[in-house]
Amino acid sequence: MYKARITHKITKIAFFAAITISIIGGAFAREIKFEVNLDRNRVALGETAQLGLSFYGTQNIPAPDLGNVDGLEIRYVGPSTMMTVMNGQVSSSITHRYSILPLKLGRFQLGPYKFTYKPDDYTSNMVFLEAVEEKARAVAQDEKPASERIDLEDRIYLTLSVDKVSAYVNELIPVTVKLYVNNLNVSDIQLPSFAQEGFSKVDFKEPKQYRERAGDLLYDVLEFKTNIFGTRPGDYRLGPAKVKCNVMVRKRVPKGSGLRDDFFGDDHFRDSFYEDFFTRYEKFPLELKSQDSQLIISPLPADGVPADFTGAVGDYQFIFNANPRKVKAGDPITLKMDINGTGNLNTVLAPKLEDATGFKVYEPQVKTEEGRKSFTQVVMPVTDRLTHTPRASFSYFDPNTKQYKTITQGSIPIIVEKAKEEGPSQVVGPAPDRETAQPEELSRDIVYIKDSPGDWARAGGALYMTAFFWPFMAAPLCMLFIVFLIERRRERMKSDSVYAGRIRSVKAAREGLKELRRRVNDKDCRLFYESMFLTLQGYLGNRIGVSPAGITSDVVENALRAKGIDVEIIKKVTRLFELCDRARFAIMCQDGIRMQDDLKYMEEIIKYLERAKL
Repeated sequence: MYKARITHKITKIAFFAAITISIIGGAFAREIKFEVNLDRNRVALGETAQLGLSFYGTQNIPAPDLGNVDGLEIRYVGPSTMMTVMNGQVSSSITHRYSILPLKLGRFQLGPYKFTYKPDDYTSNMVFLEAVEEKARAVAQDEKPASERIDLEDRIYLTLSVDKVSAYVNELIPVTVKLYVNNLNVSDIQLPSFAQEGFSKVDFKEPKQYRERAGDLLYDVLEFKTNIFGTRPGDYRLGPAKVKCNVMVRKRVPKGSGLRDDFFGDDHFRDSFYEDFFTRYEKFPLELKSQDSQLIISPLPADGVPADFTGAVGDYQFIFNANPRKVKAGDPITLKMDINGTGNLNTVLAPKLEDATGFKVYEPQVKTEEGRKSFTQVVMPVTDRLTHTPRASFSYFDPNTKQYKTITQGSIPIIVEKAKEEGPSQVVGPAPDRETAQPEELSRDIVYIKDSPGDWARAGGALYMTAFFWPFMAAPLCMLFIVFLIERRRERMKSDSVYAGRIRSVKAAREGLKELRRRVNDKDCRLFYESMFLTLQGYLGNRIGVSPAGITSDVVENALRAKGIDVEIIKKVTRLFELCDRARFAIMCQDGIRMQDDLKYMEEIIKYLERAKL
């Protein structure tokens, strides 16, 4: 038993180690793309442009050293990260941003940049920046900056395109939907959808992420691809495609609020960085619509239709195989039929077997893969006179040549032998001869009965004198007492809301702080501040008797004021909510040191509230 447990533990350790190695190997095997871009290609002397070095597929690349460029002053601004989750698949990127200030007129080349990191080599593209004498038009005080005067339709929009505008019934039509986003924080992006009357069901693949310049703006692009096919002829309008998402809308804290004045006590710290830090973000639901596209679906030609045609459209190859090829009559033979190529595999049915006389034919098993559809069919020869397998034919329509085609395979030679003849089973045999029976064998089954059981002897001591008797008797009483305590606590949790809230709040704080310490070590700032916000909701909600889902900074502030909590502590709690709102949706992420400071700040607030009588 002990050896079996050790073997079981070793097997579990090896299993989890293999999973860990595969995950780590998959993470390092991901392809990382290095790209350079400018927010604009033309600036005036005295103006700055922003250079972005983007790495797609990772968030762990440090900021590269760009060196010096004659005529330009380059200053590192900081990183920004982006993470997209679609159907469980995570795509991430990091962009290191630099401020470029031209010191003289001219056209400057930036890149290609090359550097090495652990131990891969990365090479980017090149971009050009032109410095001209034109002076930027001063923005009036009552006029918004140009970046905020751009309509939302120019900052985020959706496009729909098809690779062909005319197709046959059942012919695949590639469809591409692109989501363009310029300098906006977008979350909760759903897969595209559009009306599909007269077409097959739409199943979009995982999106591809890249950057693309359109006009004077640089966009982050999510590209969704799928294939559709028309089910009946006619003229159709495909679309518009629709995508639902949430846009993070900035809501600044008023300049005269107590939060700003309390935090920025010294005018030295009242700059744009700290002002922007207290910008709050709110989710704004948005449904984007693309333009529609016209499609003409033509019927398949009526001339030259093969007798076994079942509706397959595309360009295919047909591979046929049989195994085993030497059997006995009544033994199965497996026919493997693969249809490979490009086309609509949804309309591909099993090839038709010809000359199957003498075979018992079973229904095929179907397996569909990328670019292939496999049919496994069992046939059984019922006679030894057969010398070949049945033939199989597959017919399809090729939209490129606009012709019907038929591929015939089969007639593979086989050897069928006669089935082995077995004698009839003997159900009832002759009765044994009593005279030849061995008396020794009979005597083995006889057990003699003793006339007297003999003397009785005590096998052991009294049961109550054993070491396990009293612990065994006391165990039910202990279990009953434990059940009593649990039930009493449960009843108090139901009847005493203050007690129940205190217990839940302590549990929420303990689990939340444990999760936050782990997030600090992982250095994942977005998940860190998301966990901090959820911990605040769970702890304060149970502490003040409000549902955690309805907790906001305003609700907490009013509840704490009603309970007589010190005003300075209320300001600290409100400031912590503001910090979480800003950090969770900020383009730039905080560093590990700042996360540790914020964790200590939160621990101090929880310790104070635990000592206070709420």
